[in-house]
Amino acid sequence: MSLILNDLSVAIGRRAIVRGVSVTAGAGECLALLGRNGAGKTTLVRGLAGLWPVTGEALLEGKVLTALSAAARSRLIGYVSQDFASVTARLSVLELLLLVQNSDRMSWQPAPDSLERAHRMLDMLRLTRFAGRMPGELSGGQRQMVMLALALVRQPRLLLLDEPTSALDLANQLHMLELVRDYTRREGIVTVMILHDLSLAARFADRALMLEDGRVIHEGPVGAVMTETRIAQVYGVSCHVLPVPGGTYRAVYPVAPLTPGGG
Repeated sequence: MSLILNDLSVAIGRRAIVRGVSVTAGAGECLALLGRNGAGKTTLVRGLAGLWPVTGEALLEGKVLTALSAAARSRLIGYVSQDFASVTARLSVLELLLLVQNSDRMSWQPAPDSLERAHRMLDMLRLTRFAGRMPGELSGGQRQMVMLALALVRQPRLLLLDEPTSALDLANQLHMLELVRDYTRREGIVTVMILHDLSLAARFADRALMLEDGRVIHEGPVGAVMTETRIAQVYGVSCHVLPVPGGTYRAVYPVAPLTPGGG
């Protein structure tokens, strides 16, 4: 099981936003997409999700993603966008979890295990108390967790997360990313996540890909990519990258912008 991108490009209209991305992520790995605003991270994720046309090669478990139907692709890919505020359906959280599992069934009856799977997902994400409520009644952070539940409940092989912690407090940021990392390893899937907090990326990602102007600048194991020199080059910020006492990861401490508007 692996995700292989070879010379992948994404264009919006006639404008190429992402160009020539090549990277491989193996089963159980979390790949962090890093770079300044406008570097092409969200465009790349949306291209993988099938929302923008791509050229080049994208293989998941040996399957050519661009050759799959929308239904087949949706069964393989779970996507959590930045726009969590759009989850406003007049259905309860539990009903939505059942719906996404059975949306392609030619029957009024849900799959036999879908209710059990929905409750298991609610419990795993600490959402059980919200099962009977509609997403519009929840806070932004709670809706963000609901979107993750909707992505995971279909048991995807590729999980795409666009700034998944943007609306979460510190405790829930750690809870979500620990859960995602553990789920990724346990199920042997690939997770691609856009993170602006470099310390979270250093802690929870296995590999990192740095983009600048739609092109890959650095790619490899997260510790090798996230150096003080490379962060300064891509983000325009001087920083210290230091081991966390008692931890197995490093934290990034920004110091100052190197150029006006840097970072």
